[in-house]
Amino acid sequence: MSQRQKKVKKKQETAMLEAAPPAHECEKKEVSEEEKREIREAFDILDEDGDGKLSLDEMRTLLQSQFMVFTDAQANELLAELDTDKSGTIEFEEFEKYVIDNNLSKPTPEEFGSEMKEAFEMFDTDHNGYIDVEEFKTFMMTMGDQMTEEQVSEMMKEVDTNGDGKIDYKEFCTHMMNSI
Repeated sequence: MSQRQKKVKKKQETAMLEAAPPAHECEKKEVSEEEKREIREAFDILDEDGDGKLSLDEMRTLLQSQFMVFTDAQANELLAELDTDKSGTIEFEEFEKYVIDNNLSKPTPEEFGSEMKEAFEMFDTDHNGYIDVEEFKTFMMTMGDQMTEEQVSEMMKEVDTNGDGKIDYKEFCTHMMNSI
C-alpha cells in the first residue's frame, strides 16, 4: 500500500470514528423480564425434543413458522451465526442473545403493522379486502394447525365480530392483538 493510500485510509477511519454515535448511544437495548420470559417460551416451543438445544431441524421449524423459505445452505449459515460456541446446536443463551441483539423480542409498531398486512393477505387469496369462510377454512385446514371444520367455524365466529360472515382487516388485527 502506498503512502498516499495509507493517508486516505487513515482519513476514512478517522471520519468513520467521528461519525459514529457516542458509546452511550450504542448500548444494548434493555429487555424487560416479560420479554425475557417470552423469549424463553419461544425457545421452549421450538425445542421440540426438550433437550435444551435447537437443532438444525428445529431451526427450520422456526423459519417455516415465519413463512420463510431457506435453502439448506442458508439454514446452515444462520445456524453457524447463532451457534457462537460451535457446538452444532443453539443453546438458550445463544438464542436469547441473538433475539435481543437483533431487536427481535418485540416488533416496532411499523413492523407489527407490516406483518399483520402480510398475514392478512395470505388469508385473503382473492384480494377483495375480506377473508371469507372458504378462504379461512382452506388456510386453517391446510396451512394452520390442521383444524376440523367445526373448529374453523367456531374460530371464524370468534374473529368475525360484526357477524357479516367475513373477516375484515380491522377484525383480523383486533383478533391478532388479543392473541398476543
